[in-house]
This record gives sequence, C-alpha cells and structure tokens, in this order.
Amino acid sequence: DYNKTDVTQWGTQISRIEQNGDSNKANVTQDDVVGGSGQGENSSLIEQADDGNRAYVSQLGDENDSVINQEGGRWWGGAYNYANVDQDGYRNDSWVDQDGYKNSSTVVQEGDLNDSFVKSEGEFNVTYTTQMGDELDSDIISLGDGNYTAVTQSGYGHDSFVRYQGNGNTSYVNQSGDAGVASQQNFSQIRTMGNGNYNVVNQAN
Repeated sequence: DYNKTDVTQWGTQISRIEQNGDSNKANVTQDDVVGGSGQGENSSLIEQADDGNRAYVSQLGDENDSVINQEGGRWWGGAYNYANVDQDGYRNDSWVDQDGYKNSSTVVQEGDLNDSFVKSEGEFNVTYTTQMGDELDSDIISLGDGNYTAVTQSGYGHDSFVRYQGNGNTSYVNQSGDAGVASQQNFSQIRTMGNGNYNVVNQAN
C-alpha cells in the first residue's frame, strides 16, 4: 500500500524497480536533458522490502550503473532506510545495500570509472561518500548501530576502505590530489571493532 514510483528516462536506459511493503518511494532519473539524445545506456535497479524506504537515483552520463537494495530489520516490518545516489560521468558504479532501521546513505560520484560500495546492517547508520576524479574507489561496511562515516576523495586513483563492527563509531577520510596526475595514489584502510571509536584520515599531495 501507498508505494510511489517516479521514473524519467531519455535515450537507451534500463530501469527496474521492485517494492514489497508499504509507503516506499523510488525515484530514478537517467539523463535529465529532456528532448535531447545522449548515448545513455545507464542502468538502475532498486529493490525495497518492508515499510518506509526512500531511494533516489540520478544518473547523467553514459553507461553508469546503480543498485539499491533496502529492507527492514524490525519485527513489525519497519525499515525507513534512505539512499541517494547521484552519478555524473562515464561508467560510474554504485551499490547501496542497507538492511536495518533508519540507515542513511548518500553517494555522489563525478568523473570517470568511480566505484562505491556501501553496506549497512543495523540501525541509525549514516554514510556520506563523495568522489571526484578518475578511478576512485570507496568501500564502507557498517555492522552495528549509530555508526557515522564521511569519505571525500578528489583527484586521481584514490582508494578508501572503512569497516565497522560495533556501535557509535565515527570516521572521517579526506584524500586529495590533482586530477589527471597518475602519481596521486593515496590509499586508506580503516577497520574498527568495538564501540565509540573515532578515526580521522587526511592525505594530500
């Protein structure tokens, strides 16, 4: 009951939405230049189960791929997970998998061949991922409750991996470099097991 779907596609786009529950919302926009003719071939898959999930995907460019899977972790079917993915460029890839209650994820990728993976299992986890440049990669996994992660990468060839297994952990990762310079190869890996840990990584060239 009360599910809402809004899809706008232009060009050769592929979209599949499956919602099983109540009051879920999905919004997919691929190539927002209405009336034009781009190469397109963007792909979006949204699967939402249980109640109150929100998913918004906007892809502008060529051959971008996005997968959002959200379902609840409460016995009464409540989920209320939120995902927002915005990709602009060429062959960007994003996968958001949230299984729990009131998890929130925002992914913004701009450039070429960026990759992002977010997985939250628990409650009230918050994830922000912003990537600008070429061949950037970010993996975030939150297993627990109340974890917060913010990753910002700008430049060329950066990589970041964050993993939580606990509650109330916080991580900030900021990697910067000059776009198009192959020598800018920053790398960060964080693995936290426990509660209330705080991590800050700042790398720049």
